[in-house]
Amino acid sequence: MPIFKNEDFNMYYDELGSGVPIVFIHPPGMGRKVFLFQSYLQEHFRVIFPDLSGHGDSSVGTYLDSSISSYANEIKFLLDHLQISKAVICGYSAGGIIAQEFALIFPERTTATILVSSYPKVQSLILKEEHLIGMYLVKKFPRFLAKCIASSHTNRRDIAKVLFDHMMKANKELWFQYYEKTLTYSCVERLTQLKSPLLLVYGSNDFTNQHIRSYRDIPHQLKVIEKVSHQVLTKKWEIFNRLVTDFITKTVQ
Repeated sequence: MPIFKNEDFNMYYDELGSGVPIVFIHPPGMGRKVFLFQSYLQEHFRVIFPDLSGHGDSSVGTYLDSSISSYANEIKFLLDHLQISKAVICGYSAGGIIAQEFALIFPERTTATILVSSYPKVQSLILKEEHLIGMYLVKKFPRFLAKCIASSHTNRRDIAKVLFDHMMKANKELWFQYYEKTLTYSCVERLTQLKSPLLLVYGSNDFTNQHIRSYRDIPHQLKVIEKVSHQVLTKKWEIFNRLVTDFITKTVQ
């Protein structure tokens, strides 16, 4: 588990494999462990899994504050540290918000963008309610929230425990802020500025599917994985990893 020591905080990350680099960005609270099965992509690519500040093993920095742009800058600092000029940026769920912001403010550093169960803005009532419930539970019952999220991603108790234990390391204030910032974020008006190849991946039963229409006016590839909801990374990881491999091989390499 390498560590990148920025002037403000320490970022922990996992780095595996070689080839085209892919940086994976986690949603609120979860940390890098949610990409457990994406480690198999090291057979084809250089995969990098950071804990954002205040999450997992990374420190909170000198101040308890976060923004979408500050998280995007953390990814840039990590790429600088690893001497990577460009990378594929993959964001899961609300982590896709950071992936999109990174691609918009650092287009020269973005080889391609992969959004998994994600969105450019919270536009549906159910997604808004999910964020608000998450914010409430982080404040009042963080263990219950972590247990619910961990168990929703897998039927295996050992993996659920890994996810739960890692989530409980998160700073509760920054976890709350991550929900809050993504709830109010929007890049809908800037989507036409996305110039790198874009892959959208959703589960067929995912309530975020309705956000697909936000991308209809920009070039993209859309893949819908059948018989799964939001948690395609863990519950249909073989299919997801194959889609990523095909996309990068045909589009980037």
